[in-house]
Amino acid sequence: MSPGPPDASTVNGHLLGLARRIRTLRERRGLTQEDFASRCGISVSFASLLERGERSPSYETLLQVAGALELPLWELLRVDDVDDSEPHRLEGFARAKKLSRPDVDRLLKVAEMMFASGSTPAPPARPEPARCVEPECQRAVLARGLCTAHYHQARRRKVAAPREG
Repeated sequence: MSPGPPDASTVNGHLLGLARRIRTLRERRGLTQEDFASRCGISVSFASLLERGERSPSYETLLQVAGALELPLWELLRVDDVDDSEPHRLEGFARAKKLSRPDVDRLLKVAEMMFASGSTPAPPARPEPARCVEPECQRAVLARGLCTAHYHQARRRKVAAPREG
């Protein structure tokens, strides 16, 4: 025995759920109703009616809405997650940044490394800075194995030497 047609309250409930979803998705994408309506090719007043659940969209309008929100129609009509929960923020991020498939793959590799089970690897140790070659001087090297003071002393000696000769 096949189920009968849905009653008015069920239809109205689904329509209100769709309306909330459209509004939530529009807002999360930073679109005003005017921008959204323009992308859909509908009037602002009709967009408002859709978001309040006061008009039932045609199939063509649903396709326009999905296109304006840059998602497939099935995603727009999904009923299990009306609030567009956290995992979908990643998809929104990737779409907003226009990430390519290789970019997404790199992002996933970084995430896998960040959340790998076990201990977090320590950051690589910084190499010890080179020390001045002058006896008993432990200052960091500026150039030619010498610290700032010894380097400038050596330059002054080199410049002064030709004048003496």
